[in-house]
Amino acid sequence: MLIDKKELMFFLGDLGPEVLPSLIDVYLSDSENTIQKITDAVASGDYVSLAREVHTLKGVGSTYGATRIRELAVELDGRFKKGEELSELKSEIMRLIEVIRATNVEMRQIQSDVLEGKPV
Repeated sequence: MLIDKKELMFFLGDLGPEVLPSLIDVYLSDSENTIQKITDAVASGDYVSLAREVHTLKGVGSTYGATRIRELAVELDGRFKKGEELSELKSEIMRLIEVIRATNVEMRQIQSDVLEGKPV
């Protein structure tokens, strides 16, 4: 499971599911920007920017119930803090990008379901 719907609905709190499509739009836009920033940082060897993006994903994953993103980001964040070389982290970073993309697909489905009046 890539998204914990209970966590996602907890995030909404009193706002209710009718605002979910708009929040998912924000998430999707931000996640595409994050993928680009991560890709650019890997290509340029920008360790600091990459570590910052991964750290940010811990919070994003928690906020939106994106459990697998959060898990991978927590693991990678710890490895960045230990000072592991970028070359040692590249395969896990590429896995994180794949998980973000797969999570985006699930988010779009949730958004579609809500717009069709289906329960979350």
